[in-house]
Amino acid sequence: MEADDLALLTAWQQGDRQAGGQLIDRYLSRILRFFRNKTGSTEQAEDLTQRTFRGASEGVLRFRHDASVRTWLFAIARNVLRQWAEQIARQRGRTEPLGEISVADLGLGPATVAGRRREQRLMLEALRHLPIESQLVLELSYWEQLTAREIGEVLDCPEGTARSRLRSARQLLRGTLEQLARNPSELDTTVNGLETWARELRRAWGA
Repeated sequence: MEADDLALLTAWQQGDRQAGGQLIDRYLSRILRFFRNKTGSTEQAEDLTQRTFRGASEGVLRFRHDASVRTWLFAIARNVLRQWAEQIARQRGRTEPLGEISVADLGLGPATVAGRRREQRLMLEALRHLPIESQLVLELSYWEQLTAREIGEVLDCPEGTARSRLRSARQLLRGTLEQLARNPSELDTTVNGLETWARELRRAWGA
């Protein structure tokens, strides 16, 4: 798949718009999924997805083949997300650094697609109460199944730093789940089934 990605991107860099269109089609559902639990709005998620691919189109000639196409696109999506969140924060008078603020702090609505199980809904809500960067790294791990090295490419940091951020984010998630769970049993089934709930949501949102 990655070899095909690189071939399409190289052709796109050489002026083949059809190759660019094929690459966008290949990643459309993944980038849309990236924004789903952060915007609370289908329309907003679609708009940010369009901005991401517009950024890719404008920056395709700067791609130096030192990362995968997938992590390059998610890095663009991360920048789009940060710009959007900073704008919302300013509009709502929030002065905290973006690394300390969550989408729930920004007053955004619930997830675009709610989980069918209580544990799924609890997981989604807990993620939305984490600082945006922590939510981002966990969802890249759970939804997109990126490795620590790949997450580092998205965050533009060393793999060791990405691993540290993942560990910290998982600890924050556990603490938030403890606050939101109705009882110890619900907490246990949610925490112990995180991979399962994430996999089911990933299928529901488009593999």
